[in-house]
Amino acid sequence: MAYDFNGTNQYISAGSAPVAAVPLTMACWFSVDNTTANHTLISLSSTLGTFNNYFRIRAAGAVAGDPLQATCAQDSTESVATSTSAFSSGTFHHAAGVFSSNTSRTVYLDGGNSATSTENISPLNINSSQIAAVFLRGINAFSGFTDGRIAEVGIWSAALTAAEVASLAKGMTCDKVRPQNLVFYAPLVRDLQDVRGGLTITNNNAATVATHPRVYA
Repeated sequence: MAYDFNGTNQYISAGSAPVAAVPLTMACWFSVDNTTANHTLISLSSTLGTFNNYFRIRAAGAVAGDPLQATCAQDSTESVATSTSAFSSGTFHHAAGVFSSNTSRTVYLDGGNSATSTENISPLNINSSQIAAVFLRGINAFSGFTDGRIAEVGIWSAALTAAEVASLAKGMTCDKVRPQNLVFYAPLVRDLQDVRGGLTITNNNAATVATHPRVYA
């Protein structure tokens, strides 16, 4: 199973951030219902200060070419790594964002189609985590809601290699890849659990259970 979000106000949140600085990796499976909006898949963000500070991966349907993007912001200055291929609606794709350092972040769509951005960006005061939305301090609200399904969400306190990301995209579950650095794992199979880091997960505004992509046990 997966969780299906309405693109308006539904998202899943955790009480804190399982990792707050680089290196880190975020990954999930996703299937969105349109290629006209920007869908935030996973984010680590700050609720403090005045400006936007976050790490996130998003399916950027409002961007020409419909790419996947790995983005981060420090006091609203953003760096974006944009995939070399497009995602499509109504199909499960694999997404990963590898944030290796303050000057290197790489996006992977379906285990490849990768690109890296190198601006010097160091998000500040990261203290919250979300699935299907991002908290923007500039507007003091959640934004970028996903319209579609998300499953197999993993966050690592390490920069996964290209080969490790490719294994996830082939269907390996998160707990089989660099398990010693896996700090958050929500399979999103019916029950809402972080089975790795033990964070409390909240389903905001009643996202519903839906079909899950095929993965290995």
